[in-house]
Amino acid sequence: MADNLVLVRAGRGSLHSSWIDRGKPRDWDLRLVPYQEVASSQDGEYTVGEVVPGPKWAGIREALKGWDGWRDYEYVWMPDDDIFASHDTITRLFEVARRTKVDLFAPALHDASYFAHFITMQSRGFFGRWTGFVEIMVPGFSRAALDRLAPTLDLTETGWGWGLDSVWPKLLDYRNVGIIDATPVLHTRPVGQMYDTELRARVHAESDRLLAEYECRQTHVTFGAFDEGGAPVGLSSEALLARLVAGYEYLWKQDPRLLAWLAEYQRPEGGWPEYPTAGTPE
Repeated sequence: MADNLVLVRAGRGSLHSSWIDRGKPRDWDLRLVPYQEVASSQDGEYTVGEVVPGPKWAGIREALKGWDGWRDYEYVWMPDDDIFASHDTITRLFEVARRTKVDLFAPALHDASYFAHFITMQSRGFFGRWTGFVEIMVPGFSRAALDRLAPTLDLTETGWGWGLDSVWPKLLDYRNVGIIDATPVLHTRPVGQMYDTELRARVHAESDRLLAEYECRQTHVTFGAFDEGGAPVGLSSEALLARLVAGYEYLWKQDPRLLAWLAEYQRPEGGWPEYPTAGTPE
Protein backbone atom coordinates (compact mmCIF):
# COMPACT_ATOMS: atom_id res chain seq x y z
CA MET A 1 0.00 0.00 0.00
CA ALA A 2 1.17 3.51 -0.81
CA ASP A 3 1.54 6.35 1.69
CA ASN A 4 -1.06 8.61 0.06
CA LEU A 5 -4.48 8.31 -1.54
CA VAL A 6 -6.28 10.04 -4.40
CA LEU A 7 -10.01 9.65 -3.80
CA VAL A 8 -12.02 10.89 -6.76
CA ARG A 9 -15.76 11.18 -7.33
CA ALA A 10 -15.88 9.87 -10.88
CA GLY A 11 -18.22 9.50 -13.80
CA ARG A 12 -17.76 8.03 -17.26
CA GLY A 13 -16.09 11.25 -18.45
CA SER A 14 -13.52 11.22 -15.66
CA LEU A 15 -9.95 12.12 -16.55
CA HIS A 16 -8.41 9.87 -13.89
CA SER A 17 -6.85 7.49 -16.41
CA SER A 18 -4.61 10.34 -17.62
CA TRP A 19 -3.17 10.77 -14.13
CA ILE A 20 -1.24 7.50 -14.17
CA ASP A 21 1.88 6.57 -16.11
CA ARG A 22 1.56 2.81 -16.35
CA GLY A 23 4.45 0.95 -14.78
CA LYS A 24 5.92 4.09 -13.22
CA PRO A 25 6.40 3.94 -9.44
CA ARG A 26 4.22 6.14 -7.27
CA ASP A 27 3.55 6.61 -3.59
CA TRP A 28 -0.19 7.16 -4.00
CA ASP A 29 -3.12 4.86 -4.59
CA LEU A 30 -6.10 5.84 -6.71
CA ARG A 31 -9.63 4.93 -5.63
CA LEU A 32 -12.77 5.90 -7.54
CA VAL A 33 -16.06 6.74 -5.86
CA PRO A 34 -18.31 6.53 -8.94
CA TYR A 35 -21.65 8.27 -9.29
CA GLN A 36 -22.41 6.14 -12.36
CA GLU A 37 -20.99 2.93 -13.77
CA VAL A 38 -17.35 3.34 -14.82
CA ALA A 39 -14.83 0.96 -16.29
CA SER A 40 -12.76 -1.05 -13.85
CA SER A 41 -8.98 -1.10 -14.05
CA GLN A 42 -7.70 -3.98 -16.15
CA ASP A 43 -4.19 -3.73 -14.77
CA GLY A 44 -4.93 -2.97 -11.13
CA GLU A 45 -3.76 0.64 -11.39
CA TYR A 46 -6.80 1.86 -9.47
CA THR A 47 -9.74 0.60 -7.40
CA VAL A 48 -13.41 1.26 -8.13
CA GLY A 49 -15.87 1.43 -5.25
CA GLU A 50 -19.61 0.90 -5.40
CA VAL A 51 -21.75 3.37 -7.35
CA VAL A 52 -23.22 6.08 -5.13
CA PRO A 53 -25.57 8.40 -7.07
CA GLY A 54 -25.68 12.08 -6.28
CA PRO A 55 -23.34 15.07 -5.94
CA LYS A 56 -19.64 14.87 -5.11
CA TRP A 57 -19.71 15.32 -1.37
CA ALA A 58 -22.70 13.04 -0.80
CA GLY A 59 -20.70 10.26 -2.44
CA ILE A 60 -17.46 11.10 -0.62
CA ARG A 61 -19.36 11.12 2.67
CA GLU A 62 -20.71 7.62 2.04
CA ALA A 63 -17.31 6.38 0.92
CA LEU A 64 -15.56 7.62 4.07
CA LYS A 65 -18.24 6.16 6.31
CA GLY A 66 -18.35 2.80 4.55
CA TRP A 67 -14.62 2.25 4.04
CA ASP A 68 -12.08 2.80 6.80
CA GLY A 69 -9.14 2.19 4.49
CA TRP A 70 -8.58 5.91 4.07
CA ARG A 71 -7.31 6.03 7.65
CA ASP A 72 -4.24 4.05 6.61
CA TYR A 73 -2.93 6.89 4.43
CA GLU A 74 -0.84 9.90 5.38
CA TYR A 75 -2.56 12.31 2.99
CA VAL A 76 -5.79 12.12 0.97
CA TRP A 77 -6.42 14.29 -2.11
CA MET A 78 -10.01 14.61 -3.42
CA PRO A 79 -10.03 16.27 -6.86
CA ASP A 80 -13.00 16.65 -9.18
CA ASP A 81 -12.92 14.21 -12.07
CA ASP A 82 -12.50 16.98 -14.66
CA ILE A 83 -9.01 17.84 -13.42
CA PHE A 84 -6.11 17.21 -15.79
CA ALA A 85 -2.92 16.43 -13.89
CA SER A 86 0.22 14.47 -14.64
CA HIS A 87 1.52 11.52 -12.67
CA ASP A 88 4.57 13.53 -11.63
CA THR A 89 2.52 16.55 -10.54
CA ILE A 90 0.40 14.44 -8.20
CA THR A 91 3.48 12.76 -6.79
CA ARG A 92 5.11 16.12 -6.17
CA LEU A 93 1.93 17.47 -4.60
CA PHE A 94 2.10 14.80 -1.92
CA GLU A 95 5.84 15.32 -1.46
CA VAL A 96 5.31 19.03 -0.80
CA ALA A 97 2.38 18.32 1.53
CA ARG A 98 4.56 16.03 3.60
CA ARG A 99 7.48 18.45 3.65
CA THR A 100 5.39 21.46 4.66
CA LYS A 101 3.21 19.47 7.09
CA VAL A 102 0.02 20.98 5.75
CA ASP A 103 -3.34 19.82 7.08
CA LEU A 104 -5.56 21.28 4.35
CA PHE A 105 -4.12 22.04 0.93
CA ALA A 106 -4.70 22.22 -2.79
CA PRO A 107 -2.65 22.49 -5.95
CA ALA A 108 -3.02 25.85 -7.66
CA LEU A 109 -5.03 25.92 -10.87
CA HIS A 110 -3.14 26.30 -14.14
CA ASP A 111 -3.65 29.65 -15.87
CA ALA A 112 -5.74 28.02 -18.61
CA SER A 113 -8.26 26.68 -16.09
CA TYR A 114 -11.89 27.51 -15.63
CA PHE A 115 -12.11 28.99 -12.15
CA ALA A 116 -14.40 30.71 -9.68
CA HIS A 117 -12.00 32.25 -7.14
CA PHE A 118 -8.80 34.09 -8.02
CA ILE A 119 -6.96 32.83 -4.94
CA THR A 120 -7.13 29.28 -6.28
CA MET A 121 -5.20 30.24 -9.43
CA GLN A 122 -1.44 29.87 -9.71
CA SER A 123 0.34 32.95 -8.41
CA ARG A 124 3.59 33.10 -10.32
CA GLY A 125 6.62 33.86 -8.21
CA PHE A 126 5.51 31.70 -5.28
CA PHE A 127 6.32 28.08 -4.54
CA GLY A 128 3.39 27.92 -2.15
CA ARG A 129 1.19 30.16 -0.02
CA TRP A 130 -0.44 29.91 3.39
CA THR A 131 -4.04 30.88 2.72
CA GLY A 132 -7.42 31.20 4.38
CA PHE A 133 -9.27 29.28 1.69
CA VAL A 134 -8.97 25.97 -0.18
CA GLU A 135 -11.77 25.30 -2.65
CA ILE A 136 -13.83 22.09 -2.56
CA MET A 137 -12.80 21.45 -6.18
CA VAL A 138 -9.39 19.94 -5.34
CA PRO A 139 -8.85 19.76 -1.56
CA GLY A 140 -6.26 17.59 0.13
CA PHE A 141 -6.15 16.60 3.79
CA SER A 142 -3.72 15.15 6.28
CA ARG A 143 -5.16 12.05 7.91
CA ALA A 144 -5.60 13.91 11.20
CA ALA A 145 -7.36 16.84 9.54
CA LEU A 146 -9.67 14.58 7.54
CA ASP A 147 -10.58 12.67 10.68
CA ARG A 148 -11.50 15.99 12.28
CA LEU A 149 -13.30 17.50 9.29
CA ALA A 150 -15.12 14.45 7.86
CA PRO A 151 -18.13 14.92 10.20
CA THR A 152 -18.80 18.29 8.55
CA LEU A 153 -19.91 16.44 5.44
CA ASP A 154 -23.12 15.65 7.32
CA LEU A 155 -23.83 19.40 7.26
CA THR A 156 -24.44 19.44 3.51
CA GLU A 157 -27.96 18.14 2.96
CA THR A 158 -27.71 18.94 -0.75
CA GLY A 159 -24.42 17.07 -1.11
CA TRP A 160 -22.87 19.93 -3.06
CA GLY A 161 -20.73 21.08 -0.15
CA TRP A 162 -20.76 24.80 -0.90
CA GLY A 163 -19.62 26.66 2.20
CA LEU A 164 -17.57 23.78 3.61
CA ASP A 165 -14.43 25.27 2.06
CA SER A 166 -14.93 28.28 4.34
CA VAL A 167 -15.80 26.19 7.39
CA TRP A 168 -12.76 23.88 7.14
CA PRO A 169 -10.06 26.58 7.49
CA LYS A 170 -12.01 28.15 10.36
CA LEU A 171 -12.12 24.84 12.23
CA LEU A 172 -8.37 24.50 11.71
CA ASP A 173 -7.83 28.01 13.07
CA TYR A 174 -6.40 28.99 9.67
CA ARG A 175 -3.26 27.02 10.50
CA ASN A 176 -1.38 24.85 8.01
CA VAL A 177 -3.80 25.65 5.19
CA GLY A 178 -2.10 26.23 1.88
CA ILE A 179 -2.17 26.40 -1.91
CA ILE A 180 0.82 24.92 -3.72
CA ASP A 181 1.65 27.05 -6.75
CA ALA A 182 4.50 24.76 -7.83
CA THR A 183 2.09 21.91 -8.66
CA PRO A 184 -0.58 23.45 -10.91
CA VAL A 185 -3.39 21.33 -12.34
CA LEU A 186 -5.85 22.16 -15.11
CA HIS A 187 -9.59 22.48 -14.46
CA THR A 188 -11.12 21.60 -17.82
CA ARG A 189 -14.84 22.42 -17.46
CA PRO A 190 -16.79 25.59 -16.64
CA VAL A 191 -17.68 26.00 -12.96
CA GLY A 192 -20.92 26.69 -11.19
CA GLN A 193 -23.32 25.54 -13.89
CA MET A 194 -26.59 24.66 -12.15
CA TYR A 195 -29.67 24.80 -14.36
CA ASP A 196 -32.17 23.70 -11.70
CA THR A 197 -33.19 27.02 -10.14
CA GLU A 198 -34.73 25.41 -7.07
CA LEU A 199 -31.55 23.38 -6.44
CA ARG A 200 -29.40 26.45 -6.99
CA ALA A 201 -31.40 28.34 -4.36
CA ARG A 202 -31.07 25.46 -1.89
CA VAL A 203 -27.31 25.16 -2.44
CA HIS A 204 -26.79 28.90 -1.94
CA ALA A 205 -29.02 28.92 1.13
CA GLU A 206 -27.08 26.00 2.59
CA SER A 207 -23.80 27.82 2.03
CA ASP A 208 -25.15 30.98 3.70
CA ARG A 209 -26.36 28.90 6.65
CA LEU A 210 -22.97 27.23 7.14
CA LEU A 211 -21.08 30.53 7.03
CA ALA A 212 -23.48 32.07 9.53
CA GLU A 213 -23.43 29.06 11.85
CA TYR A 214 -19.63 28.95 11.95
CA GLU A 215 -19.21 32.73 11.85
CA CYS A 216 -16.85 32.65 8.89
CA ARG A 217 -16.64 33.81 5.29
CA GLN A 218 -14.68 33.10 2.16
CA THR A 219 -11.28 34.19 3.41
CA HIS A 220 -9.40 34.81 0.16
CA VAL A 221 -6.32 35.95 2.02
CA THR A 222 -2.71 34.91 1.50
CA PHE A 223 -1.17 35.05 4.98
CA GLY A 224 2.37 34.22 3.87
CA ALA A 225 4.53 32.14 1.58
CA PHE A 226 6.75 29.08 1.92
CA ASP A 227 9.67 27.81 -0.13
CA GLU A 228 10.43 24.36 -1.56
CA GLY A 229 11.72 23.18 1.78
CA GLY A 230 8.57 24.29 3.58
CA ALA A 231 10.30 27.21 5.30
CA PRO A 232 8.43 30.52 5.54
CA VAL A 233 9.45 33.26 3.13
CA GLY A 234 10.01 36.46 5.08
CA LEU A 235 7.81 39.12 3.49
CA SER A 236 6.21 42.21 4.95
CA SER A 237 2.51 42.65 4.24
CA GLU A 238 3.39 45.24 1.60
CA ALA A 239 5.97 42.99 -0.07
CA LEU A 240 3.54 40.08 0.00
CA LEU A 241 0.85 42.17 -1.68
CA ALA A 242 3.32 43.37 -4.30
CA ARG A 243 4.37 39.82 -5.11
CA LEU A 244 0.73 38.74 -5.36
CA VAL A 245 0.00 41.58 -7.76
CA ALA A 246 2.98 40.57 -9.90
CA GLY A 247 2.05 36.90 -9.75
CA TYR A 248 -1.51 37.55 -10.85
CA GLU A 249 -0.65 39.97 -13.64
CA TYR A 250 -2.00 37.53 -16.23
CA LEU A 251 -5.38 37.71 -14.47
CA TRP A 252 -5.71 41.42 -13.70
CA LYS A 253 -4.67 42.36 -17.23
CA GLN A 254 -7.87 40.58 -18.29
CA ASP A 255 -9.95 41.96 -15.42
CA PRO A 256 -8.47 44.98 -13.56
CA ARG A 257 -11.04 44.58 -10.79
CA LEU A 258 -8.78 41.88 -9.39
CA LEU A 259 -6.40 44.58 -8.14
CA ALA A 260 -9.13 46.02 -5.95
CA TRP A 261 -10.12 42.58 -4.73
CA LEU A 262 -6.52 41.78 -3.80
CA ALA A 263 -6.18 45.01 -1.85
CA GLU A 264 -9.51 44.42 -0.11
CA TYR A 265 -8.69 40.90 1.01
CA GLN A 266 -5.04 41.48 1.87
CA ARG A 267 -5.51 44.75 3.76
CA PRO A 268 -9.03 44.65 5.25
CA GLU A 269 -10.08 47.31 7.73
CA GLY A 270 -9.01 46.28 11.19
CA GLY A 271 -6.46 43.74 9.95
CA TRP A 272 -6.47 40.08 10.91
CA PRO A 273 -5.72 39.98 14.64
CA GLU A 274 -7.61 36.70 15.15
CA TYR A 275 -5.65 34.83 12.46
CA PRO A 276 -1.95 34.04 12.02
CA THR A 277 -0.06 36.46 9.82
CA ALA A 278 2.73 34.15 8.74
CA GLY A 279 1.08 30.75 8.49
CA THR A 280 4.22 29.02 9.74
CA PRO A 281 3.53 25.33 10.44
CA GLU A 282 3.76 24.29 14.06
